[in-house]
Amino acid sequence: MTDPTMTETGDPRIIDTLQPLITSRRLGRIESVLDHRTYNLTMVLDGLYDTGNISAVLRSCDSFGVQRVNLVMTSARYKVGRRVSTGAHKWLDIHRYDDPVTCAKELKTAGYTLLATHLDGAVPIDEIDFSKPTALVLGNEHAGVCPEMLEMCDASVIIPMRGFAQSFNVSVAAAISMYHAVQDRAARLGQSGDLTDDQRQRLRERFYRRSVRRSDVLLQEAGLAD
Repeated sequence: MTDPTMTETGDPRIIDTLQPLITSRRLGRIESVLDHRTYNLTMVLDGLYDTGNISAVLRSCDSFGVQRVNLVMTSARYKVGRRVSTGAHKWLDIHRYDDPVTCAKELKTAGYTLLATHLDGAVPIDEIDFSKPTALVLGNEHAGVCPEMLEMCDASVIIPMRGFAQSFNVSVAAAISMYHAVQDRAARLGQSGDLTDDQRQRLRERFYRRSVRRSDVLLQEAGLAD
């Protein structure tokens, strides 16, 4: 599947055209966000059916700098939730798959280690080295990670719990897992964000486009339309 960042070219002419239309405060915010973004940590949502949960995870991904999210759209119970992601989806690369095996194979080919949040045979999440490209897999609200995806995963991890409940809500589990992974990456690497120059430039263009009203019209008038 094509990386969504390929829809942005990173063309410096586009960036130079839009930059004067963005406040200095917003420009600083964009650079700070880029500093903390990574493609080397990604989330896989395997068969979630409540879009409220999906939206909550997307919001957490944006907050923690996880740029890529993978949605395996296999649940027959998929329904529209009431909560929204507060627009977080427009800042992220969202990959959609019709089956878990295709998703897992693509991520493995890209060099990711797949870790399922699953009780059986799991190791505590604080024993994982997140400095390497890692995909955290969360299963749906009822059945968890599907057998096909589990078969493709390299290991299972668990968030230690101290009460009677054995699991968190999926969006809570996602947020806790990402927080731990980002902290681990920062401790090992000095900073969680690690975009390449090309990735940074492409995302800068995307963020500029989404920060300027009618940017597509303005770029068309400037002869820089897609």
